[in-house]
Amino acid sequence: MLARAISMLSRILRQGEGATLSGKVLLALRPRAISELTRGRRVVLVSGTNGKTSTSSMLAAMLGEKFLVGGNRTGANLNTGIAASLVAAKKSNLLIFEVDELYLPSIIKETAPEIVLLLNLSRDQLHRTQEVRIVARKWYEALAAFPKTPVIIDASDPFLASVVRDHGPVTRIGFGKRPHLDAASCPTCGAMLDWSGAQFACHDCGLGAREVDSELGEMSAVERNHALAASVATYFGIDDLSKFSPRDRISTLLLGGIEISLRLVKNPSSWQEGLRSLADEPVILVVNARGVDGLDTSWLWDVDFTPLKGRYVVIAGERKLDAAYRVHIDGVGYSLVDSLSNAAAQIYRDGFTRAQALTSYTAFIDATTRVKGKR
Repeated sequence: MLARAISMLSRILRQGEGATLSGKVLLALRPRAISELTRGRRVVLVSGTNGKTSTSSMLAAMLGEKFLVGGNRTGANLNTGIAASLVAAKKSNLLIFEVDELYLPSIIKETAPEIVLLLNLSRDQLHRTQEVRIVARKWYEALAAFPKTPVIIDASDPFLASVVRDHGPVTRIGFGKRPHLDAASCPTCGAMLDWSGAQFACHDCGLGAREVDSELGEMSAVERNHALAASVATYFGIDDLSKFSPRDRISTLLLGGIEISLRLVKNPSSWQEGLRSLADEPVILVVNARGVDGLDTSWLWDVDFTPLKGRYVVIAGERKLDAAYRVHIDGVGYSLVDSLSNAAAQIYRDGFTRAQALTSYTAFIDATTRVKGKR
C-alpha cells in the first residue's frame, strides 16, 4: 500500500511514474517481494544491451489479446522498477519484464521465468555494466541453474551463442552475418573468430558451428527484435502476427516550428544502427555524459560517423565539443548550438520543417519529458 501510494503521489506531482522510489520502499520492507509476487505466475524476461523497451512493448501487444499482460512498461528495468511494477499487476496472468543486463541473473533466480529472450550483448557503460565477457559469463552461470528454461536468442551474436552453448532448450534465430564490434575473438575460448564465411566461426572450440533453427537473413535492429518477439508470441500460441509491425523507441517532438524524430542511442552499437537508419533530413546529435549516459565519452571513437558526410548536421548537448571533434575527424561538417531548442530554431530558419535527432539517454529523457508535457 505504501509503495502504491508513493507511485500515485509521484504521478500527481507530475514527477513521473515513481517506479524507482516506490520499488526501493517495497524491497526495503519486503526484500523477497519479487519472488513472492511472481510465484505461480507466467513470467517472460527480455534482456540485451539494446532494444529491451521496444521489444517488450511489441511482445506485450502481441500477447495482449490472449493474456492480461503486466510488467515494467515504464522501462524501469532494475530490481526496483520490476518490484514497483508488480504492485500494479496483481490481476495479470502473464508478466513481461525487460531486465537490465547486470540484474538479469538475480531476476532469473527470483522469478524462475517460463521463457527468456536475449536480444544482443555488446559494450555499454563500462563504469557500470562491466566488460561484455564478464556479463556473458554471468548470464551463462545464471541459466545453468535453470537448465530446462527455454531461451530464444539472436544466433548471429557470438556472445549470445556463447551464453547458451551448453543450455538445453534454445531457439536460435539467425539474421545473416553481422560483424560484432566487440567480438574479434571468441567469447568462449579467446581464439580469433573467423568472419569470412556465412556466419562467424571459432575453429578452436566450435562456437558458431551450431545450426540455427530459423534463418531470416539481414534485417535492421528493430526488425530483428520484432522477429524475436514474434518467436516468443508463437511459443504462447499466438499464430496470427500479421497485424503487428516493427516499432522502435522513437518519439516525436514539435519544437521551434519543426517536427523532430527523437531516437535513443546510448552505446557504439545503437549509434551505428541509428546512423544507418537516418532519412534525408537535417540531423541533430545530442551528447551528454551524466551518470546513466556514461561519464567517459571515449566510446565515440568506436562509432563510424562517415554516413553523416555531406549531411546537414547540428550538434548540441553537454559534451558537444567531444562529439564535434569526433565527427570532424571523419570529415563531417557541422554547426554547434547550446540546446535542442536552438538546434530546432536554426534548422527552421534554414527552411526545413523536419529533422531527426540521435540523443544520449539523459537527453532523450529530457526531450520526451517535454513531449509528455511534464515540464
